Amino acid sequence: VYTTARGLVGGVLDGYNSSVFAYGATGAGKTHTMLGSLNEPGVMVNTLHDMFVRMKDSAFADAKFKVTLSYMEIYNELIKDLLQPAAVDLKLNEDPARGMVVQGITEYGADSADEILELLHRGNMHRAVEPTAANQVSSRSHAVLIMRVKCTGGVRTLNGMLYLVDLAGSERVKKSGVEGAAFDEAKAINQSLTTLGR
Repeated sequence: VYTTARGLVGGVLDGYNSSVFAYGATGAGKTHTMLGSLNEPGVMVNTLHDMFVRMKDSAFADAKFKVTLSYMEIYNELIKDLLQPAAVDLKLNEDPARGMVVQGITEYGADSADEILELLHRGNMHRAVEPTAANQVSSRSHAVLIMRVKCTGGVRTLNGMLYLVDLAGSERVKKSGVEGAAFDEAKAINQSLTTLGR
C-alpha cells in the first residue's frame, strides 16, 4: 500500500505540499491502512520513516531540516487538537504566508519518526470512536496529521507540507444501526464526505 504514497515524500522535501487520504465506507480498513499494526506498518508509519531516512541522504548533505507537526480531528464540524484535547472548536483561517491555518493548534518539533509516532499514538487515544453494527471500532471523526518540513542551507529556503488524513467512513444508517448522537455524527460524516467528493 505504501507505494502509493512513496513518491510524495521527495516532493515535500523539495518544498511542495502533498496529501494522502484514506477514503471509503465504514469498516473498509481506512484506519488500518493508515496506521497498520506492529507486523504491518501502515502508510503513516512508512511515510514518516522514509522521510527521515531521506533527510539523512547524501543528496541533502548541506541541508538542515526542521520538522514540526500537528494532529487534529474534525468531529461534528468542530476542530479538536488531538495532542491538547482540551482545545476544542478551533477556527480555520487563511494566512497570506502560510495558507490555511488552524488557529491555536499546538505544533511539536520532532527529530525522528519515532517521536512523531509516539505523538500519533497519544493523539489516537483521544479520537472519537464508537462501535456500530457495521464496525466495532468505527472512527466518528476525520483525523489529520500535518507535517511541516523546512529546509535551509541551499540556494533558498524550502517549505513543504504533508497531510496524512484518515477520514471517517461513509455509512448507511440502516446498516450501521446508529441512533441519537451517533445518528447526528453519521449525518455530519456523510455530509462532509459528499462535500469533499464534490
